[in-house]
Amino acid sequence: MNANRFINVARWNFAINRSQYTKLALSLFLVMSLPLLLFILKTIWVSAATGNAEYALTSFTGINMGSWMSACFLFAWPIFVGYTFHNLLTKQSRIQELTLPATNGEKFLFHALVTVVGSLLVYVVSYFLLDVLQYLYVGIIYGFSNAHWISYASIFFARGLGETPTNYFLGDAGGSVWLLLIMDLGLIAFLSTFVLGNAIKYKHNVLWTYLFHWVLGFASLLGLGLIMPVLLEMDIDIQHIDPDQLLLAIKWGALLFFALVIAFCWWMSYRLYTRAQITTLRNK
Repeated sequence: MNANRFINVARWNFAINRSQYTKLALSLFLVMSLPLLLFILKTIWVSAATGNAEYALTSFTGINMGSWMSACFLFAWPIFVGYTFHNLLTKQSRIQELTLPATNGEKFLFHALVTVVGSLLVYVVSYFLLDVLQYLYVGIIYGFSNAHWISYASIFFARGLGETPTNYFLGDAGGSVWLLLIMDLGLIAFLSTFVLGNAIKYKHNVLWTYLFHWVLGFASLLGLGLIMPVLLEMDIDIQHIDPDQLLLAIKWGALLFFALVIAFCWWMSYRLYTRAQITTLRNK
């Protein structure tokens, strides 16, 4: 790993794809800002119709806005990750990519960072910026006594540092570190499949990967429906099964499964990236 080569790859990539990155970041910001824009428009409409703009404040909650922005990102993050190897989209861009004066590992690492980590950074910046805008708007129109922060970091510092990370992220409803780990690994595994999908297919890879997940989910439900009657007919002595041990085995099994999916997707993605050609049967 050579830092100078890595920086040169980054400079070249940002110089070539600056407009594309800007469009993706701006698109995410605009979609996340829809609740705030609708709230501002509603305030204007209610104020013009009734002369009482404060009436619109009762229909706006920071929880709804925060939930929308989080949901948007969970949908947009796989799309961003699906652009991991966007430099291989055309023949000319493949020639430029393959002839860059850097190792495959350095180029692969840059692509992974700029999509997986870069999209997360865009989301965080957009989240905080929209939080500031809604706070200022509510404060200026209705008074800062009615303005509230909705970003997680602001809520965290307002609450203080007395809570444990598990209670903070999982909320007062409870939960466990197991659930947090399984959810996080499951999300990373889901995103990793989009990296592998882009390494396999350069064009329309996001749609193909979503289709793969849909088919896999349908096949899993179908298989479960077929195997359940067989299991019910089997004479299984469930009285000697320890529920705690069974639950622990399920937890470890889920963690191991997601870890293997992540390792396989990234390993295979790197292998396919290092074997990229100007033209192949899948990518002409």
